[in-house]
Amino acid sequence: MPSTTTRDRIQQNEPAARDLVDKIKNVNLTSSYYLLLLTGPWVNGKRSYLESIAAARGESVTEIDMHDVVTLHEEETYKKIDELFDSLGDDERILYFKNGDRLCGTYTGYTYSSTRYATPQERYLIKKILKLQKIVIIDIVDEDNVDKTLERHSQAIVRFDHSGSLFRRFLGGLSVHGHNITSKRPG
Repeated sequence: MPSTTTRDRIQQNEPAARDLVDKIKNVNLTSSYYLLLLTGPWVNGKRSYLESIAAARGESVTEIDMHDVVTLHEEETYKKIDELFDSLGDDERILYFKNGDRLCGTYTGYTYSSTRYATPQERYLIKKILKLQKIVIIDIVDEDNVDKTLERHSQAIVRFDHSGSLFRRFLGGLSVHGHNITSKRPG
């Protein structure tokens, strides 16, 4: 089973990670959205986690590549986001935005602020997500790209850290709404 990690670490097949899939399985989408952020470099782990969510809900995942949506021009990106959301049907209940780092822009560091702020395109996308009744999963490889705006609107953040070290593969973590969930590995 792949590992999920954020600030604290737990193994994905431990109860906290399974409980998150069960929670997503039982999310009532008639009045709200559910935003899940997947961070980290381990693509196969994310794919496996997506498959477990889709299987638990009995629904397919609609994959959207942010390279096709986000451009250098804000107005063009807004238009593409509008077109994307207008084209979504009722049967598309799980949306997976891959290459979400593209949405977050580039942080140059030439500022007095150490806080990373949301790009206008990111704020526009979040505004659209807030009106949805769907599960939205955004894949962001670099965890540093997750700014406070994305973090605040997400219900959970799961980090997939694939390390060459066997020891590190047995470690993992989960953060739900800014609270770290930890558990001890069974002996």
